[in-house]
Amino acid sequence: MFHMREVKIGESICVLVLLFSGLVTCSGVFGSPLTDDVATLDTLSENIPSDYRIPIKFITKDVGGACWLHLNLYPVESSLKKLAVKFGNQSTNKANITIFITMLQDFRFTLNSDDLEDRMQAFKCHYRREKWPTRRFFSYVKSVLTVAGSTYGDIPPCTPPPCQTLAAPPFTPGQSRQQNGMNSAVHGLLALLIIPSVAILVLTIQMALGRRGRCGARMREIEPHDRAEENRNELHSGAAQEDPASTSASEQDRAWLDSLGCADTEV
Repeated sequence: MFHMREVKIGESICVLVLLFSGLVTCSGVFGSPLTDDVATLDTLSENIPSDYRIPIKFITKDVGGACWLHLNLYPVESSLKKLAVKFGNQSTNKANITIFITMLQDFRFTLNSDDLEDRMQAFKCHYRREKWPTRRFFSYVKSVLTVAGSTYGDIPPCTPPPCQTLAAPPFTPGQSRQQNGMNSAVHGLLALLIIPSVAILVLTIQMALGRRGRCGARMREIEPHDRAEENRNELHSGAAQEDPASTSASEQDRAWLDSLGCADTEV
């Protein structure tokens, strides 16, 4: 009896082990869309020059926390798409990159798209943009695919840390004095330019006004003489000619007015 009972217990344990192993196998096949093509990343990394820089948008693990994988799915997919465009349609590199893009898309499609977008928006200020060498980039892609292959279920709850604000530059007395010195120098140069210009303008105006005053005074002096001369000419036009001395004086007055800049003034 004891022997039969021991055999039955052993058979039960074997059945449970088989069932558990089958469950694990099935969950691995249906729970993850990823395949063993992750090993191709090493080959792909060797086919691209090591000095090539690949742009990447990412969130670090310490910031993303439990949502690190889900927050980086779409950015990695986008970087791979931009990289695939660099190769021709017949290139094996483009074919391999397309495989990884499909793997990430298949995994992303198993998630709630609204929840994923909400999480990405909540962590938006924490994303960083850099350009990585080829080996570092594909090592990062490999780590994302590896974690995705062992992740099942919905997106876990996670709270983003506060967004970092740019701190004001520290105040240093030396910089302040230097800035004040530069401002004083600029003000001094402006004063050196403005003051002479204003002085020249004032002198020009004064000279113009003085010349105009002298012209007006002289014109008032010779106006009665010219009128008297005109009256005299009208009275004696038929009997005598104009006095040469008076004519000469009148011409001298007009020449003096011309020298003062009054040539365009009616007399």
